[in-house]
Amino acid sequence: MSLLNLGKKNTAVKPAPKKERAGKVVATLGVKHVSGKMNPGVLVRPHITEKAAASAEKGVYVFNVSLHANKLEIARAVALFYKVNPIKVTIVAIPKKRITVKGRPGFRKGGKKAYVFLKKGEKIELM
Repeated sequence: MSLLNLGKKNTAVKPAPKKERAGKVVATLGVKHVSGKMNPGVLVRPHITEKAAASAEKGVYVFNVSLHANKLEIARAVALFYKVNPIKVTIVAIPKKRITVKGRPGFRKGGKKAYVFLKKGEKIELM
């Protein structure tokens, strides 16, 4: 019986309860309380393509960001620079790609880009 532990009570450790987050993503991003302190190199530049221009009409803006930036830093940087409140931030890692230029192998640099979703009516002037 000791092999199956039938005589013992269940002494499994229960995980700690998760903290309740606010219902809106805006509150979890911490954009409501923007301070002047932030990493200046979070936003590298706006990512301007046809797809990005089409999504900007829907309120989604695309930025090339630092490799070490997280969603909270990106949301705060956009709020500070452009005076808007992001609802949601999505990050996409861009892998480096192998290319051949004039017969020589090389790499196209990878990076990271972020999709920043804004409320209806809010806009960012990129040009």
